[in-house]
Amino acid sequence: MADGTRWLVIGGGSKAGIYRACPIFPCGRSTPPLPIAIECESETEARQLHRIFQQTLKSLPPEPSPSDILTAFQHSEMVRHFFPDGSRDFYAVAIGAPAAATHRTGAERSKGSFTHYSYRHTQSFWEALAFMIVKGQDTRMPPLLTSAELTQDDSGGAGSLEEAFCRNLHLRSPSPTLTTTTTPTRSSRSSPLHDQQHDNPISRRHAPEAFPTSSPASSSSSMPIVYIHVRNLSGVISSHHHIKQPSPEDRAQARRLGEAGSRYVLAHGYSSSAIATIVEIYRRNASTEPFALQLAALGMALAEATYLGDLIYV
Repeated sequence: MADGTRWLVIGGGSKAGIYRACPIFPCGRSTPPLPIAIECESETEARQLHRIFQQTLKSLPPEPSPSDILTAFQHSEMVRHFFPDGSRDFYAVAIGAPAAATHRTGAERSKGSFTHYSYRHTQSFWEALAFMIVKGQDTRMPPLLTSAELTQDDSGGAGSLEEAFCRNLHLRSPSPTLTTTTTPTRSSRSSPLHDQQHDNPISRRHAPEAFPTSSPASSSSSMPIVYIHVRNLSGVISSHHHIKQPSPEDRAQARRLGEAGSRYVLAHGYSSSAIATIVEIYRRNASTEPFALQLAALGMALAEATYLGDLIYV
């Protein structure tokens, strides 16, 4: 592991913090569930993870039980999926020296002289975290997927959402063969809207006339509405008139901005490269002002960048 490795300790009062080397804590099934040490690849990553844990730890009682902690963490999507499943190996040493969630393949060497040594190799951060909290007792492990999540997976997904989207707005699904275009007027030839439609075939296919001749009542049933705009840092670059879900990669990247920041950039349709840029600038700064100014220099409106920063740096 590189020299930049840091250890984040969560819980445990004064023991909490970021360390260069993994601290040693008493371990065993009779010890409290916190503190827990987590290996991070850099101090920046440790700080980001600390911010996410702090939001959840504040809701816990002074001396939380393992059940209290598991319930709180299980209800935090940001905690459970900070490291997307399959993106990293975790060796959760529940009883050993040191007792920690580590990436090191030599975690079995922490066995030492422990009679009831316990560790688990997994690619799920949530499973590793839960294993540490319950001190390696399989019978006390929470489900990897809750019944609510399984129900959501079986509910029909994007197809049923699209049907509800069109039904609730009393709209027809746009025809896949719709290719009607309009002849631009002198003013629309040089307008940003015309440039956007010319460069983007999706936008051109579904764009309404610049000066509609039909009444609003007659056009409302045939003119598709926008489900989501796709943006770069400077603004809208295309539009989708159908349900368009973010990719798993975009979701994983956006989660690094915290729950509110993640929801904002995904709901506003920021492209993969734009999200990556926002995350990188977030990592380099510790407050809203420099974050917003650097995004504004790349094209984002300063007012929007400031608002986004306020959502992230809570």
